[in-house]
Amino acid sequence: MSTPDLSSLLRLQQAIAEAAAKFVVVGVPENKSGRQDGELGNADIAFIHEMGDPARDLPERSFLRSTMAEKRQAYQELAAKVMRKVMAGDMTVEQGLELIGMAAASDVQETIEQGEFAPLAPETIRRKGSSKPLIDKGQLRQSITSEVRDACL
Repeated sequence: MSTPDLSSLLRLQQAIAEAAAKFVVVGVPENKSGRQDGELGNADIAFIHEMGDPARDLPERSFLRSTMAEKRQAYQELAAKVMRKVMAGDMTVEQGLELIGMAAASDVQETIEQGEFAPLAPETIRRKGSSKPLIDKGQLRQSITSEVRDACL
């Protein structure tokens, strides 16, 4: 059995430390929350649809949590590929986390576009001229993005 290469172990230790000091968020950041219409921002609208609002008789239409749960295995596999590239020196931890975040944001946007959600009320369909939940002008979908942030250790 061969002795592990000390430089490889040190690279692994450094990569793990770098990865532990950062995290990825996916959703509607504050700078993308503004809308052209109405008093609610995209983050407010995302929250209401994600969780539902019984007081307004709005059912839950989860697009963020449901996507993360459905694609969890894929993100774990992508993270493993990223770590291998980091270890090979082909990618930084930051670049890898950005890649994972972009993949997740794209998946969430696709869920908004293609997902099967509780149907809209007839009044809502008449008002917006479409029976497609979560999409009116596309502002919510377009506001979904990802960011790599420093962890508060």
